[in-house]
Amino acid sequence: MSPAQKTFNMVVASFIAGVSAMALAGVVATVAVKGGLEVYAAEAAIVEHEAAQIAPLDVAAVRSRLASAEQSMAATRSRTERAMTRLERLSDR
Repeated sequence: MSPAQKTFNMVVASFIAGVSAMALAGVVATVAVKGGLEVYAAEAAIVEHEAAQIAPLDVAAVRSRLASAEQSMAATRSRTERAMTRLERLSDR
């Protein structure tokens, strides 16, 4: 290993050690400022969840929208049929 490579490896290892030390110091400082880990903070809190109400579906409206979408798709399909056929023919080379 060349001296330049050794120097590079030492700089990288030093950088990683410095970052790790700063992260650890940040965690320790946060815990120290907040008074450490306190037992009462770990107690479970009672949480009440309200169940989401699902509105009933209007089946007739859903079927109407599906029929409208089918008509729209059929119209689009008929407008683009010629171009799609040509594209398929050209791509089969």
